Amino acid sequence: VLQLDICNFTRMSQGSSAMEIAQMVHKLFSSFDQAVMKYKLFKIDTVGDAYIVAGWLPCDSDWSMKEETRASCSSILNLARLMLRALRKHNRERGGKEELSCRVGIAVGLVASGVLGRRHSRFYVVGQAMREVDLLEQTALINNVHVS
Repeated sequence: VLQLDICNFTRMSQGSSAMEIAQMVHKLFSSFDQAVMKYKLFKIDTVGDAYIVAGWLPCDSDWSMKEETRASCSSILNLARLMLRALRKHNRERGGKEELSCRVGIAVGLVASGVLGRRHSRFYVVGQAMREVDLLEQTALINNVHVS
């Protein structure tokens, strides 16, 4: 699981119009969406300025030795690299305005997933890896990736 959080989003949004913020997030997250499709990963959700992605690993006892495990982990790391590049590109294009920065956490672990709710159904992923990725993202250095 990968979780990216934009660091100075609240402060930045106070000095910009709602439309500017919406356009900025749309442009940035759309570039992330393209990368998620390229790497055949699964976008779980966006929550405010957080972007959450999963790559599925085999459940076999020798999961860590499988080629599909290496491929999925490589895809997640490549996505993180691409996300950091996208932020740097965004900052260059803003030309002197306040720069965006982020923290990224990546965790491997067990989760349960499924659709919850009847009235406003949503796909959820819960479990140890989700708790861990949240902690890793929060403790990552700015513009860096913290991996379990």
